[in-house]
Amino acid sequence: MRIMIMTQGVSRIVSPLLDSKHNIVGIVEGAPRGYKSQNKSFVKRLYHKFFTKNTLQKIAKRMKIPYYLMTSSDDTKLQTWITNLDPELIVVRSMSFLLKKAIFAIPKYGTINIHTALLPSYRGPNSAFWQYVNMETKQGVTIHYIDEGEDTGDILYQKISEIPIGLKSPERLDILVTQIAVPALFDTIEKIERGTIKPIKQPLDSPTPRARNLKASEHSSFIRWDTWSIEKIWNILRGTELWLNALEPPKGIYSGSRWLIDDYIKTSVSEKYVPGKIYKNKKSYFVVCKDGIINIHVNFNLKCFIKFLIRSFYV
Repeated sequence: MRIMIMTQGVSRIVSPLLDSKHNIVGIVEGAPRGYKSQNKSFVKRLYHKFFTKNTLQKIAKRMKIPYYLMTSSDDTKLQTWITNLDPELIVVRSMSFLLKKAIFAIPKYGTINIHTALLPSYRGPNSAFWQYVNMETKQGVTIHYIDEGEDTGDILYQKISEIPIGLKSPERLDILVTQIAVPALFDTIEKIERGTIKPIKQPLDSPTPRARNLKASEHSSFIRWDTWSIEKIWNILRGTELWLNALEPPKGIYSGSRWLIDDYIKTSVSEKYVPGKIYKNKKSYFVVCKDGIINIHVNFNLKCFIKFLIRSFYV
């Protein structure tokens, strides 16, 4: 089948689709939020030029597959670009924009999306985050058609998976996407091609609020250090280790690195400690909660150190 991939970054569906028997006719990458302002940063442009090798654009170029960077939901040129490439199916995973009918209706077999939640629950762009916040252990994968709503299209496949508390995002995605969604995707594509797929309509309403993205201004104040349990805070920090800026960032030569979240110790905490603040104990660091401490550490990262040097020189 002639398939087009739509995703953001080198997601876990890219390599399996490129290695499959299907003809990948094009790759559309959704630009991340804040893309335009990022482009203005000389430091980031310099860093990505020399230290980022495996970008989606470079993979497409290496494999001689047409590539398009989508920067808006209203991109009229994209419609023509896709039409000319004539895909029979578009496969979407983790896009930063909602697709309009003029796009998702182009392929013969429509457009399908891989959503790492059990729809109709957790509709929206950040289902993983809100499942961490709500301490969900019964999670799963849904493959569905894209329609004019947000994650409201007919369901083609769904499977429940137990996700333990404190499982970090990469390990969670290994289970939900690599182990479950990818094999199910190929089975779904085969059924679509044979005409044996049996779509199931979703309920109109979702039992959960929209799984929205946090605003940048919400990061530092989102966690309620004085009231939430240490288990809940630890689960959120572990799951959002790669992006949530809830902790004061590392400084100096560690600038640009992120805190890695280790174990937690439930214990009484002296009043001299401020919940949410990072403290150092000999060579280790910890952040204080109302009912214990969470151990954290930051590894020296050569790439971050080089970025620090570049920034220091040019800023």
